[in-house]
Amino acid sequence: MTLRRIFTILGLGGAMLLAACGNDDKRLDPKQVAGIIRQGVQDRYNPPPDRDKDALIEAASREALTLAPPEDPLASIRFDSVGSAAVLRRIETNGQHIVWAAWGSSDRKSIITKNGMITATRGLRKDLMSAEADAVLGLVRNLEEGDVPYTLRYLDGDFEVVEAKYTCTVSRGYDKTVALATGPTPALQMFSSCVSANRVFVDLFLVDYSGRIIEMRQWVGPILGFAYMAQLR
Repeated sequence: MTLRRIFTILGLGGAMLLAACGNDDKRLDPKQVAGIIRQGVQDRYNPPPDRDKDALIEAASREALTLAPPEDPLASIRFDSVGSAAVLRRIETNGQHIVWAAWGSSDRKSIITKNGMITATRGLRKDLMSAEADAVLGLVRNLEEGDVPYTLRYLDGDFEVVEAKYTCTVSRGYDKTVALATGPTPALQMFSSCVSANRVFVDLFLVDYSGRIIEMRQWVGPILGFAYMAQLR
């Protein structure tokens, strides 16, 4: 099972029923939507079996891939630590940076990536404010190994910006095949093992042979924990 299959359809920071958005006459009526939202809240405390989650995830992905314009990039993201996730659409591009927001919603919460790696979040709990990630990103995208610096700045429990400096060892893993909407895509595992004075974590990136990050598990802070992000197309 690839990382893409494990994303839920809960919205960023709330129960955002993506499959209930839009005007298609096959969609749910308001009473059905209200019932599903109540069920989503219950599921946060009494999670459904994994097989049910997988079905919801696949349905949300299919919905977005079917209804979004074919030229629009789509991705999925999940934060297990705060129980939120969404299908994402690109809303802005600034050079190498892309701003993503939840598809099918006007929610102002957003994820910012640089060449596929998360460098900031906005509107989530204890945001990642910025990241100095170029050294790690360069090795990961070039499928190279080495030791490099990495700095994260995030909000702590008192909403103060905390800076954490790491030394990361980037290493190659195994070849993988990732199922995208465009078809099976060969990729390579790239690991980034990072150490600071009081924390150790390992990020995982699946990178195709053009240097594109297709899927990843990336640490973004002690509150948000790991983000699981995958390109749908």
